[in-house]
Amino acid sequence: MTLARQITLTAALGATTACSAVLTPAATTYPVTEQVDFSRLAQMKRGESCAKTILYLFGPSGRASVAAAAQAGGLTRVSYVDNRYDNNVIRQRYCVIAYGE
Repeated sequence: MTLARQITLTAALGATTACSAVLTPAATTYPVTEQVDFSRLAQMKRGESCAKTILYLFGPSGRASVAAAAQAGGLTRVSYVDNRYDNNVIRQRYCVIAYGE
């Protein structure tokens, strides 16, 4: 294999492999100061805010924040926050879900 071909192959592999931030439960665990009644979750108002990235390179586009999720759901008081990360080869999407009143 020639040097030019090796460089081209290495560049092609590098272009198709990108860095990705992975949120682990340890990195996204926050202290809770009061008891959360999860049985009430279905009755709470819900707001969701997402940011997406294409091919790990373009983005993120969107506002994945608690404030944006609360605004989207019409919440004035946030009681519980959750998140979701969807990942496939083409599109990655990180969403923040806020529950409250």
